[in-house]
Amino acid sequence: MATLLKEIVDHLNAEPFHMNLTLVTFDEKQPIELLETLNAILVHLDGKKHEVDVREENQDNMYVRMAGFLHVIGCKANYDEEFQKSFVAGDKRTLYPIIHWLLSDLERLRKRAYLAHYLVPIDVPPEFLGDEAMMEMYQQYKGLQAQFKSNHQALEQAKETSTNPSELRKELQQLEAEKEQLQQKIASLQSKTQNKEGFDALLEVTSSLRKEQEEEARIAEKIREQRVQLEQAEQQYMLSTQRLAELKSSIKDSDAGAETMLKVLRDEVNRNRENLERYRREVDEKKDRLHTLEATLSEPPVSQVMIRDLESQVAGLRDEIQTLEDRLEEDANQTDDKLTVFKQQANLVGKKKEIALKELKDAEHERSELSQRLSDREREYEERRGHKFLRKDEFKQYAAELREKTAKYKEMKADLNEIRQEVATLTRTEQILQQRDERLAKTVAELEAKRGVAGYQTTERSLEEISAHKAQVDKSKEVQLDELSRIVTEITNQLKDKKNQLAPQIKNLREVRAQFQELEAKYNEKKGAYNSVQLAVDSDLSRLRHEVETLQAECDDAESRYHQHNVDIQTAEALLERANKEAKYQRGEGRYSKEFATLSALLTNKLNELDLHSRDLRKQQKEVKENQEPRMKQREMFSVLQRLLDVKLKTAGQEAGGMRTTGESFRAGGGAVMDMAGQAQGVNRLIITE
Repeated sequence: MATLLKEIVDHLNAEPFHMNLTLVTFDEKQPIELLETLNAILVHLDGKKHEVDVREENQDNMYVRMAGFLHVIGCKANYDEEFQKSFVAGDKRTLYPIIHWLLSDLERLRKRAYLAHYLVPIDVPPEFLGDEAMMEMYQQYKGLQAQFKSNHQALEQAKETSTNPSELRKELQQLEAEKEQLQQKIASLQSKTQNKEGFDALLEVTSSLRKEQEEEARIAEKIREQRVQLEQAEQQYMLSTQRLAELKSSIKDSDAGAETMLKVLRDEVNRNRENLERYRREVDEKKDRLHTLEATLSEPPVSQVMIRDLESQVAGLRDEIQTLEDRLEEDANQTDDKLTVFKQQANLVGKKKEIALKELKDAEHERSELSQRLSDREREYEERRGHKFLRKDEFKQYAAELREKTAKYKEMKADLNEIRQEVATLTRTEQILQQRDERLAKTVAELEAKRGVAGYQTTERSLEEISAHKAQVDKSKEVQLDELSRIVTEITNQLKDKKNQLAPQIKNLREVRAQFQELEAKYNEKKGAYNSVQLAVDSDLSRLRHEVETLQAECDDAESRYHQHNVDIQTAEALLERANKEAKYQRGEGRYSKEFATLSALLTNKLNELDLHSRDLRKQQKEVKENQEPRMKQREMFSVLQRLLDVKLKTAGQEAGGMRTTGESFRAGGGAVMDMAGQAQGVNRLIITE
């Protein structure tokens, strides 16, 4: 935490904040002061949105503003209720990491905040995108975003590659000088290689190698372009196969009907229109790019006069900008003087609003407490009495419902008694009839047995049941067949009507398809012409770029050699100057210093001193080598002595403790004291001999 605080304070004391803080003053800041510091950082990142007084701003609005901005620029946090509470309360554990993260990469976050104004997507509900105007506007918005991205990238590249006119002038002068040097070198090389054998063959081989390398680069560029075209063709093939599958599924689906076919055709027409618009936009963009490339190729080269004119124009524009900024500052000071009264009134209104909101919060808190107490009392009543406490209106409603339920209960009870009586009567009747049926069945079976037709009655009964069931099945089949015939006739009539309605639309669709095919043919023709022109332009550009890179590499090589020669020349001149001075000093025309007449005398003196010092070091080395073994033995003996003394000290301490305990025991028992003087006064001696 200390290192985190130190880094935060260092960043806040540096540009552009200059807060002049210390670790103690920053750590003693109140929560509202920490929020003000965070808001100052956010103002530096995005001044348009965060120039707000934190003390007068509502806490919810402040959290929405700051947390939303932090989320957009990529600050990693939970953004839950606990984070909101700690953030609004100004908790140091929450705000310190955020402030450190913002200050650690300030310029990148400032650029990201600037880009967020234009590149953060707008969430549009899907139901609104069904409208054609809204969809067109949304597509236009996406196109503008893409254009902004490309323009911003181009601007960044231009900033990285742009140079100062003075530097360009110097580079031009240097290039001209190097050009002259290269021409001289070429002339010298030609004069050297005129009479050499095999040089023409070597030159021919190197030129053919260079041509082959250029051809290889051109072929690689063509391969890349053909791969891009292959990807586009594969995408077109996938779209065509998907469209064919949709048409086949719509044709095979017999339940879909004409409406589904019409819907599919409309979707296809809309898709074709969108593709046509997209192709037109692409063609327009390619044409614009081609015009810009042609214009850049046709422009004359930049001269020194044009550079001077541009520099003068830039200086004049800077002066105008400075005067306009001064006027804006004066106008801002005047408007600030006029708005002080309104600001004071706004502050008073804000304070009154805070007081009213505080009173409202207190009233809401009191209301919630009273409702909580009321619910607790009702819960206690329900636990004691077994039912919920009823008010007067609720009790009246409960009594009315109870009377209605009692009346219904009596009516249903009387109906139930009547039904039970009737059920008992019917049950008795059924029993009597079953008994009669059993007796009659027995009688009929006996008669059938006597007549020789046993089982005739059961067979007849089963035949009657089968015939009745067959009649019911035939009747249901007849009804179903009539319904099916009616449905079939309705479907055929509907199909005829839909075909008659769709006939003009299908005719229009055929015309639109013919127009689309014509436009597609024209588009393919234009696209082929454009691709051919683009290939030619790209090949020329790649060739020119390769030549420029080759010349640049040669220039860089020549420049490095030029600088190396300059350094060598300066070194040689310095040595030559020192040698000339030394010659003058030796002739007696001057002195090198007060102590030495010449440089050679100084160097001779230093060599003598170094020789003496090296002799002393050799003597010391010899002495160390000779005394190394006895000194190492002595060191080992001293280490052994130290260990023996440590053991002796430990043993003496243990003996002293034992004597103390024995003396106390003898004194307690009244026994004779034992003379330990001889043993206590004994001394162990260690003799070290060399």
